[in-house]
Amino acid sequence: MDKNGRLFGKISIIDLFVISLIAGIVAGVIFRFGFSGSVARNNDATIAYTFRIGDGVRDFTLEYYERAIGTTVYERFSGNPIGVITAVRSEQAYSEHILFDPNVPDDERLVIVARPGVLIIYIYIETQGFVTERSYFTEESFELRMGGTNHFFFRYVSVQGSITEINIIE
Repeated sequence: MDKNGRLFGKISIIDLFVISLIAGIVAGVIFRFGFSGSVARNNDATIAYTFRIGDGVRDFTLEYYERAIGTTVYERFSGNPIGVITAVRSEQAYSEHILFDPNVPDDERLVIVARPGVLIIYIYIETQGFVTERSYFTEESFELRMGGTNHFFFRYVSVQGSITEINIIE
């Protein structure tokens, strides 16, 4: 390193850092999205997925979700359509409680209790899209992935939840 902080008189350490940062970003993008020529892709797939709304909603909202069947769903941040609601299913919401009573044996301290007036709602959505070896995408290139948190909206409601199941309809 010379007096100006350059290696071999030509390249500074900051230059090396910037070059390695750019190379890392390019490698990450290639790893994440793959090469377009090397990934098998089904361009005309009908994808059905199940969206679980939050940790439970009030039971009186179920009727609204059932009336939304046939409605287009949009991704909240981009506003792009990501499918049409085809069905709605609900089930009772439960919560877990731990009893701290010393008279109760350890293996009986966890109690699962129904949450009155609260339901878990599953919305079934179908969309046209494409499938790669690693991912499912809507026509608008929104990646459908299980788990994580997604924000969707339709009609007059914005919902938060997660995708629990993804299938390709033949």
